[in-house]
Amino acid sequence: MDKEYSSISKDIAKKALENYELSGELLKDIRQIEQCLGNPLDLVVKKYSFKHNAFAVLYIDGMISIDSLDMTVILPLMNWFKENQSPEDFMKEDFQQHIQTPKNFSTTAVFSNLIDQLLTGNVILLVAGRTYSYIIADQLMQTRSIEEPSSQLMVRGPREGFVETLNINTTLIRRRIMNPALRFMTFKVGEVTKTPVIISYVEGLVDKKALEIVIERIATVKPPEVYESGMLEELIDSNRYSPIPTLTNTERPDVVCSAITEGRIAILMEGTPFALIGPVNFISFFQTAEDYYNRFDMSSFVRIIRFLAFWVAFTLPASYIALTTFHQELIPTDLLISLTAQREGVPFPALLEAFIMETVFEILREAGLRMPRPIGPAVSIVGAIVIGDAAVSAGLVSPAIVIVVSLTAISSFVSPYYSLAGSVRILRFVLMIFAATSGVFGMLIFTIAMCIHLVSLESFGRPFMAPFAPLSISGLKDTLIRFPLWWSSRKKTSGGRNQ
Repeated sequence: MDKEYSSISKDIAKKALENYELSGELLKDIRQIEQCLGNPLDLVVKKYSFKHNAFAVLYIDGMISIDSLDMTVILPLMNWFKENQSPEDFMKEDFQQHIQTPKNFSTTAVFSNLIDQLLTGNVILLVAGRTYSYIIADQLMQTRSIEEPSSQLMVRGPREGFVETLNINTTLIRRRIMNPALRFMTFKVGEVTKTPVIISYVEGLVDKKALEIVIERIATVKPPEVYESGMLEELIDSNRYSPIPTLTNTERPDVVCSAITEGRIAILMEGTPFALIGPVNFISFFQTAEDYYNRFDMSSFVRIIRFLAFWVAFTLPASYIALTTFHQELIPTDLLISLTAQREGVPFPALLEAFIMETVFEILREAGLRMPRPIGPAVSIVGAIVIGDAAVSAGLVSPAIVIVVSLTAISSFVSPYYSLAGSVRILRFVLMIFAATSGVFGMLIFTIAMCIHLVSLESFGRPFMAPFAPLSISGLKDTLIRFPLWWSSRKKTSGGRNQ
């Protein structure tokens, strides 16, 4: 029913725009615009009539600067007509010179373009006798101030983050890349929402094949609505059924600028502070901008810690299940005796025990995210402590599984990108099932299958597992270890940050 309604709405809007055109009759054109928009309450129409001519100014209330409009457009225009100028004297170039407006000024005779400009937040100027309209860019919408990104905190580095307004975000990029080769391409996605999307890259550095793929996918997707970059990511990703993300997202302008100067492409959208970056590889999910703001030895150490934390978050519960169920001979004798004593009286097998604790933690994690900020973290922490202690005291789970789940949870938070951490959360449950059925051999089978899957993935036409598959020796310099900056080559390579 929703799809049918959406289709009907799109057909009505399309037919409405096709049936309208500017006639040059001021009142008739105004009525057409009002009728096309459904006589909205926030549409402001100001009409002015003089001896020889008349004009009207239209805009959406709350989307323009009224004071600026009065001073730079309406008052000069009224003075223009009061000087008894005939309609033939009203030319675009003369008008711009007369009012000396610093705003972008253009004309259009296409009714659909007029409506798009009006809904974008521009001012529409209609003059009697003209079958075209004048468009004055005078957008001034209330926006969130530039703040430090909350999803990617750093000890050292810039404190600026993207906001929900495209022109502010492009300015943040332009301030860091003062290069004439910087390019911005504009699209509109969503047949209903018409959401503005910009892709940014540096001419001469960008991978042209990847750029063609990005342009083709954005231009061909035809969803009814797109509100956030995550929706667009799902639409343009060729690996739609893969649990592993092949695009990164960030709120940080410095990360975007670093990516596009390495030949990648940034995708920004109106209404969201998160920009998409591609093509990327698997290593990209373990790198942060702070790696390059600190000394190379410390950055390399922290990066290795991230890899270890990823492996712990992925395999620790499954390893516990496999060892306690099938491979007790691999556990040291003293530790085996301790684990056996702890599990004595526990009514559940190791798999169900781990599933219960992992599920409880996931519930607490989601509850902490959705609750009000002042009490969310406190409730999640207290809840985990109370529930874990109560479960052990009641004999439902062993103390060892509480330690395993806690270490797993802490390790999952080390990942710089939430999208990869979310994938690990899902795959961890699958690996636990393989461990419960075949022990370590089941874990190896699933791990090999995941490696094969990762090797088969591509990100905008580039191998996802580069520089490991295909192997590139030069690309290994910025993978597990961050080499000193003075060793870095200015040439693009196939791995690390340059992939």
